[in-house]
Amino acid sequence: MIRKVSLAVLAAAMAGFVAACGGGGGEQEAQQGGGQGGSSQEEQAQSGGGSGVTTGGTTGGGTTGGTMGGTTGGTMGGTTGGMQGGTTGGESGQLRPVEPGNPVVGTSYVAPLVELFGDVRIGERSFVASNTILRASPDHSVAIGNETNAQDNIIVRALQESSTVGDRTSLAHHAIIRDSEVGDFAFVGFNSEIINSTLENGAFVLHGATVENVTIPENSLVGPGEEITTQEQADALPEADASTEEFREGVLDVNAEFAEGYIELYETEGYETVVNVTGPNPATSFNERAEPEVAEPFEIQEFVRIVGDVRIGPNAQIGQRTAIRADEGSPIIIGANADLDDRVTFHALEETDIQVGDDLTSSEDVVFHGPLQMGNGVSAEDRAVVFRAIVEDDVQIGEDVVIAGPALEEGEELSFTIPAGSVIPDGSIITDEESLQQAIAGNPVTGDELAAAEVAQMDPHSH
Repeated sequence: MIRKVSLAVLAAAMAGFVAACGGGGGEQEAQQGGGQGGSSQEEQAQSGGGSGVTTGGTTGGGTTGGTMGGTTGGTMGGTTGGMQGGTTGGESGQLRPVEPGNPVVGTSYVAPLVELFGDVRIGERSFVASNTILRASPDHSVAIGNETNAQDNIIVRALQESSTVGDRTSLAHHAIIRDSEVGDFAFVGFNSEIINSTLENGAFVLHGATVENVTIPENSLVGPGEEITTQEQADALPEADASTEEFREGVLDVNAEFAEGYIELYETEGYETVVNVTGPNPATSFNERAEPEVAEPFEIQEFVRIVGDVRIGPNAQIGQRTAIRADEGSPIIIGANADLDDRVTFHALEETDIQVGDDLTSSEDVVFHGPLQMGNGVSAEDRAVVFRAIVEDDVQIGEDVVIAGPALEEGEELSFTIPAGSVIPDGSIITDEESLQQAIAGNPVTGDELAAAEVAQMDPHSH
């Protein structure tokens, strides 16, 4: 029988985590760092070798190891994107230093499980979710503007150049920003990566895309899975449709409430409430407060966050830094025998939910986003994105796959379906029935093909 897990019991898994955040995020950064020189900070960020595991409602031996490999400090050197030395929707004095162990930064909320290295600053009314990494090397900085959000398992890194993220911008789950400038009112989708590039104001980058060594013009649209690595490709991009503006505004409104709601939760109920493995979501205009329910037996690794109306069946194995967050769309229901590797994220849009059958298997860095329904025996490999779809039984989803079903009109029911037993090849981009049938037939649409098509079909001077 499913029963509610005691927060006090699961809190023991965080025993070594009092005022500073350590753990496996440095390992994630090392894995994804593209070979750009390690540092003692990364070494300090290593976790205690799987210690702090929670099993069956009791805590295994050991505690999480390491402390924050760096502190905020110094002043913002130079100018990057107009934010550090000038203004971005306000004076630079609005950017406050982010310090380990203090989740409230003015009117912004930076979750205590965020890893901080070096000079990191943030504006007002912004929200940074758990297990994000904000890392600046000496002489560089990370700056995040006003009313901006960085969702679960984000990396914003400034090793070769300072990185800035402007005002009213959304970095969706598992996005990576490396040595880049992101302007105002931009959007970076799930598992997308921006490397040594500039996104001008209003740029809209969809899920699984890669942008490297280019400038994306103002209000341009990068499609799901596209790889934009030349300026010719960037200049050929279409403009984002006006309909994206309403979507962006909705994301910003929700995350502004998160900032306010999580600050209130922290200030009224204390630190443990916002770092425990399981915990309540804040009450908001779109979601009532609820507590998770996890059936025994289970095994949960360190730095996991399970929040709100989440219901998980027995025999779950949940890897480090996984986020199952029903603080927006809810409930999130996961059946028996779920086997989730590290850094898997479940989240859902407002007024939607996630329902998953038994025997789900997920590799690392997968994003499952509602509205979403999945049957029994579904598997997903590294860095897959599964969003806005019905996935029937025994579907196998390969590495770097993006499944993002067609947008739904208000009141429209989810209907885009991946048939039972389908095998989706690595790198497939599935956004409609045609691309789905191509993938099932073993001839998938890929990011490279989408980018080539943009250059062939678009007038480079159409902007």
